[in-house]
Amino acid sequence: MAARSQPPDARRRNVETVRRFLRLLEEKDIDAWIELWAEGADQFYPYGTRMFPAHIVGVTAVYSRWKGTPDAFESWAFPLVDAWADGDTVVARFDGDCLLKTGKRYRNHYLSIFKFTDAGLIYEYHEYFDPIVAAEDFGLARITYH
Repeated sequence: MAARSQPPDARRRNVETVRRFLRLLEEKDIDAWIELWAEGADQFYPYGTRMFPAHIVGVTAVYSRWKGTPDAFESWAFPLVDAWADGDTVVARFDGDCLLKTGKRYRNHYLSIFKFTDAGLIYEYHEYFDPIVAAEDFGLARITYH
């Protein structure tokens, strides 16, 4: 599906929204973070395994999924590595460096697809990460390489 056209300054605005999205997560401000989302927004975890639902429907469900997540972490950082914008879509590559309240460190790499409304709100978010790293670090799987 082709990207929908947007006003000329929308690409820059949408990339800035991605930066704000990551900053608000780092600040654990889920109440402000959810304001970046459109009412009918959806979130997808294509490689979420059993850790997360594959599809979260609606901003209320997205908020419910995320509201308590920061409580498990002492700190977390999501530095943006790259962002590419075209029409209503931004593809962002960022890293995660998280310290769980248990003292365990969790690091992963992310590639996310954000789709924006004409008003600059997120209406679709896809989060790709290494599911093997996540499953091992959260005790859901043990991988042995030979």
